[in-house]
Amino acid sequence: MFALSVTTTAAGMFMLSGYLLVVQNVRLVLASYGSDLSLVAFLAPASGSTQVLAAQVRSLSGVADVQYVAPAEALERLRSDLGSDAAILDGLGVNPLPGSFEITLTPEARTPEGVRAVAAKLRRSEGLSDVRYGEAWVESYARILRALEWVGAALGVSLLLVLGVIVAGTVRLAVHARADEIAIQRLVGAGSFLVRLPFLLEGALQGVLGAGLAVALLGLLFRFGLPMVSQVMSLVLGVATPVFFGPLETGALLLLGTSLGLGSALLSLLRLEDRA
Repeated sequence: MFALSVTTTAAGMFMLSGYLLVVQNVRLVLASYGSDLSLVAFLAPASGSTQVLAAQVRSLSGVADVQYVAPAEALERLRSDLGSDAAILDGLGVNPLPGSFEITLTPEARTPEGVRAVAAKLRRSEGLSDVRYGEAWVESYARILRALEWVGAALGVSLLLVLGVIVAGTVRLAVHARADEIAIQRLVGAGSFLVRLPFLLEGALQGVLGAGLAVALLGLLFRFGLPMVSQVMSLVLGVATPVFFGPLETGALLLLGTSLGLGSALLSLLRLEDRA
């Protein structure tokens, strides 16, 4: 029963750890794309001194740098982007493009909420006619993060409940199997804590062994299986290189497994007050 419980715990923790590993790498990909987030603020026709306006924008919270793009430079960029179709610009008598500021955000502001906050501040600034920051991409970014968090929470709660029931059932069976030993301990004067302690340690041991086995199997799969699917991963993750859990994440998973086993054993023993 102990081995079966450890194996089942390892299977559940393997699923949970695998999902968390996927989430971790997806977050890294989104963060790498998010690091390129920038805002473009277009100047109004009568905006005044660009240097003064740039200084005002640079002083806003969340703004790391401001680069002025003159109308002539903007037209040349457009011509370059059009490539072979750039000839359509030759008939323009007047450059219709306004000057603009390319705004780089601080790392703390490179989130959907941070981008929207900086854009709102810029829209209230005098001298700026419009602000663009790829609203559709930012909203998609936010939806992906929310979906990952909700799916992860649902999966984690479901697995932890199932694993908790399994560990609690194993400890309950162990208590029933050792009923005579418990009775003898009571007769010689053992207190409730001393009677429960071996079962609590058994539950904690089941949890930490299951979590450790899950992380070890996941690490082997990541190390030896990743090269086989490297091309697929490169298509999914782009230029980002998949990474495994660090010492902090590994320790957190082991602590989670230990807490799961210990907590399940404690609840099981509370329901068996008459025997433990």
